[in-house]
Amino acid sequence: MSMNKVVEDILHKGEEKKREIVRLGEKERDEQVLQAEKRIEENRLKEEKRTRSLLAQMEQQELSSSELESKKILLAAQRRAMEELKEQVLAELARFPVEKRKKMYSKLAAKAKKDLGDCYVYSNKDDKAILQLPAGMASGGVEDCIGGLVFESKDRSVRLDFRFESMLEEIWNKKLQEIYGRLLR
Repeated sequence: MSMNKVVEDILHKGEEKKREIVRLGEKERDEQVLQAEKRIEENRLKEEKRTRSLLAQMEQQELSSSELESKKILLAAQRRAMEELKEQVLAELARFPVEKRKKMYSKLAAKAKKDLGDCYVYSNKDDKAILQLPAGMASGGVEDCIGGLVFESKDRSVRLDFRFESMLEEIWNKKLQEIYGRLLR
């Protein structure tokens, strides 16, 4: 074998080895690219899932916030409606006819006489003229109210408050749920 032939064989084997190394390198590169693409796809899917989850969470938070705000608005409107109703009732009480006031005040005076005995009676300045007090009851002065009476024991230790505002407030608080239900059906 001549030297040329040996060199040629070595070059040929070297060329084959080079091609094999290149082929193995390309195969390894293709596998790594495939694995990288797979990792990229997995990461993309994870991020899409995380993004969808974050969006759903944000939507839920926004929805909850909107519901809370609408409930606040509704409650404020209901509260205004209740206050307006209360003001209307007070206005009606202020227009209560004189004859009915006289009868009511007579009954209140009898009750106070029974509970307190001799006492002082307070009324608004307009009702002072229509009061017909039993013996032992004396005018205590003027009370700032739309109507009704306040009775005070002679020693000033006990007060019975029958002003329209006070009676309405007491009834209002006792019947609030019922009033609320009827008004806001």
